[in-house]
Amino acid sequence: MPTTFEFVIADPATNLKPGRSLQIRSRCMQGKNKREDSRRSQQEKRRRAKQEQEQQLATQQPEKRTASPYLAPPDSLLSELALVRFAGPDIDAEAKALLFKAYAHNIANQALTPLDRCVDFDCIESESFEWLFADTAFVHSVLCSSYAINDFVVPGWDGQPGRKTVFHLRETLALLQAKLQDEFVYQDDSVLYVVINLAMLAAVFGEWATAATHFRGLHRIVQLRGDLEFLRSRPKLHFKLDRIDLLWSLSSGKKPFFLPPTVSSWDTMILAPYLPLPADLYQPPSDWDYRLANVFQDLQYLSLRINRNALKHVRYNPVCFQAVLTSLQARLMHLSGALDSSPVQELVRLTMLAFMTTMFKVPGRTIPYGWVVKQLGRAYAEVSASSAFEQDQET
Repeated sequence: MPTTFEFVIADPATNLKPGRSLQIRSRCMQGKNKREDSRRSQQEKRRRAKQEQEQQLATQQPEKRTASPYLAPPDSLLSELALVRFAGPDIDAEAKALLFKAYAHNIANQALTPLDRCVDFDCIESESFEWLFADTAFVHSVLCSSYAINDFVVPGWDGQPGRKTVFHLRETLALLQAKLQDEFVYQDDSVLYVVINLAMLAAVFGEWATAATHFRGLHRIVQLRGDLEFLRSRPKLHFKLDRIDLLWSLSSGKKPFFLPPTVSSWDTMILAPYLPLPADLYQPPSDWDYRLANVFQDLQYLSLRINRNALKHVRYNPVCFQAVLTSLQARLMHLSGALDSSPVQELVRLTMLAFMTTMFKVPGRTIPYGWVVKQLGRAYAEVSASSAFEQDQET
């Protein structure tokens, strides 16, 4: 209850308003004439003793505090994070805050792919959180990525990595080089994720020669771990590698590193997600190459199923989803050069590959995909020229 104040004129002739004298006396006598054995005094003693005991327990045993079922406010979490000791000697308060934000951003917002609300993927696998406290190279690679994202959003950014981005990049590379002296380093999952971070950073900065080196290293690690069989057992990792591989290929024009050597089947692999299908669903012309037509239909049905699942708040099984995605990407890549006689079909193939890039993004950075943009422009020009020629022939 808010306290109101009343000024009293020290004049014997002035009378207070009725009831005011009792209020003033109560205020002045507060805490006076208290009996130690009264019920109110005993209650106050017990309350103070209980508060002191709770404070003492909280100081002596902070690890036994009851966990809240709700996520604490960010400011509270950041203040508690200041007491955490991460791997590495150069982790200051700013770096700790960035590490927290990196994990909170990816886990809460799932910003690396818009499909995380439709497919049961986790952008960061759970064991990677443990590496923050045990693997210095991994910590520096995460900080390097975090500072790079900060660089991207700086107004008037000149395209060059900032001082702290470069510092943590050098630390990461030095620590990774030391780890590579171990002949069994390929069995270390943290090394795999460090190289993934380095490959992605090189790609988004447009350092394609460096990116290629990291991609070759990734490919070698995956080969030693069992190649495609290993990736099939790790759909989250497979998804991330496939997305980065597509980024590399469509930006540089080079063959993907993780492309299966052959296509096991050119048949459709997805049934209609529901019936009846939309009346305006596009049907490929009968003269299309059947391999392209089947990929087109599979991508249509996959999109329809994801959209229907999203409306029902159902998430796609990651193993099934990744198997479909790998097949689509492999079939489209293996059709390269097979459709040159048909500019329209080549344009459709490139457009589907470009559509698949929307499943991956880097916070604060627009990936240019320079090579595929040029190829799309060339294919569209050929289609336009072919259509104009056909119209001239008809007239």
